Amino acid sequence: MPEYLAENTFIHRLDIRTKMLGFLGIIIFTFLFQHPLYQLLTVSLTGLLAFWIRIPLRKIVRMFAPLIPIVISIILITGFTFAPERFDQASNQAILFYAFPGERLGATVGGVLMGTTFLFRLFSMMIASSVLTLTTSMDDFTQFFQKMKVPAEISMMLTTAIRFIPILDKKRRLIIEAQKARGVNFNDKGIIGTIRAYLPIMIPMFINSILMANSLSMAMLNRGYGLSRTWTSMRELTFASRDYWTISLIVLAVTSAVFVRFKLHLGVL
Repeated sequence: MPEYLAENTFIHRLDIRTKMLGFLGIIIFTFLFQHPLYQLLTVSLTGLLAFWIRIPLRKIVRMFAPLIPIVISIILITGFTFAPERFDQASNQAILFYAFPGERLGATVGGVLMGTTFLFRLFSMMIASSVLTLTTSMDDFTQFFQKMKVPAEISMMLTTAIRFIPILDKKRRLIIEAQKARGVNFNDKGIIGTIRAYLPIMIPMFINSILMANSLSMAMLNRGYGLSRTWTSMRELTFASRDYWTISLIVLAVTSAVFVRFKLHLGVL
């Protein structure tokens, strides 16, 4: 999960409630349509948002690079497991090829398209969540949880987890680089070999996590955390005109998508 990116873009200035509504709208879009072309529109939209807030390209590449084996597996599995009768259109019921002689275990066109849809859904969700976390400060997240009547303790746990995930990921990369410099081999074969190879990473990670938690608890005690049950904030959440215009656009887009899906029966396989 990326860290907060301090910028002054239009998305940064939006109220967190507007951003959460937009994130919910993207989720609705991703699960509303089955055809990959419609999912590609959602990926393009989230990609434009990422370009708008100036997310470095290396962050996106680093985020998607480990998913390449998963992507290939998803497309292959759905291609072979989705039977032709599951699709409404005859073109999607066609068999691309068979895995075994005798026309056994065929990969359907619809199955491959469905796997591509799952792939685009994954990409859309990852980019949208990155845009949300990169443009929203932890104070805004805390206030949002308060507005949703989430208990203060749970709100603190959630915001702390969101804040420290990228920090722990940075420490993990630093530990891996340090252990490689010391000559540690991470390519041992077998389950036992893999566990033994990653012990030099897991042990420092556990120690760093405990030290970070201890430092955080001392900082909270020094600042009087828990002394009062009334929480105050330096800045209250308020809607501006840009939020009302953005909310109207989100509602219009979601309503149009629902109309296209259920009234026009488009976007299905």
